[in-house]
Amino acid sequence: MSHLSMEAYLARLYTDAVTRECFLSDPEAAARAAGVSDEDIPALMQIDRSGLRMAAASYARKREQRCRQRSTLAEQFRRWVGR
Repeated sequence: MSHLSMEAYLARLYTDAVTRECFLSDPEAAARAAGVSDEDIPALMQIDRSGLRMAAASYARKREQRCRQRSTLAEQFRRWVGR
């Protein structure tokens, strides 16, 4: 797996709950199924599982907050245009 592909898999671990739970239940099998190279699997096996969960939750809250901010801005714009 190329360096960029490994980064893409890590991004999915942090952002996709299904991918993350599959990985957490059987890290080696999930990594192999995702196409992670044999050289990269040992590094993934060392990942801090609670840290992964905490970071994923933090990123999810930030994404949700950004969506709420966009909705608020869009609503303000609609009110402004509707004057």
